[in-house]
Amino acid sequence: MNDIDALHRRIRQRRTKEKPREHRLARLLYHIVMLVMGMCVLTLALLLNQKLELVSLPAAVGDFRLQDLGSWLPFENWFSLQEEAVSATPSYALLKDNQYSNGSNMVYNLQHGVVLHVEKSKAKSSITIRQDNGVVVTYGNMVEVHLKKDERVLKDKVLGTYEGYLTIQPVKDHKNVSLHEALEV
Repeated sequence: MNDIDALHRRIRQRRTKEKPREHRLARLLYHIVMLVMGMCVLTLALLLNQKLELVSLPAAVGDFRLQDLGSWLPFENWFSLQEEAVSATPSYALLKDNQYSNGSNMVYNLQHGVVLHVEKSKAKSSITIRQDNGVVVTYGNMVEVHLKKDERVLKDKVLGTYEGYLTIQPVKDHKNVSLHEALEV
């Protein structure tokens, strides 16, 4: 019995000993990190839902465009996963009116922007991009389009292919502008 009593006494002593106190700063840092991780998970879930349209969200959440977050935080500069051209991007030469050629069959984006509209058909396709400088550019007479609506597009990225000629129609403030003006604005 003495052994059991001694064991109970040791257990009571261990329970009554004062535990080391956590540092308040460590606890605050832990809670901040958990909050940031929760916000990241929520943002990624909203992005995934917006892309795949899994769940219909209320109008207030649905109107919020997460792509606009890129204008506040330029994510493409944070990571080194950008496409880098091996050679210089060909420049567009004016053939007539809004018809251009660049010496290849590849369509290259003029400026950073977001895809507004993609129209695909069997004969010819087109893509409309709102550039970060406010110019809306429509690339037409394309054979293939490699992008989807609401996708972020970097400068000099390949948009698709064309045969013969490519039509480029830049518009600023509901007025047609020249290709040179679209690049300067």
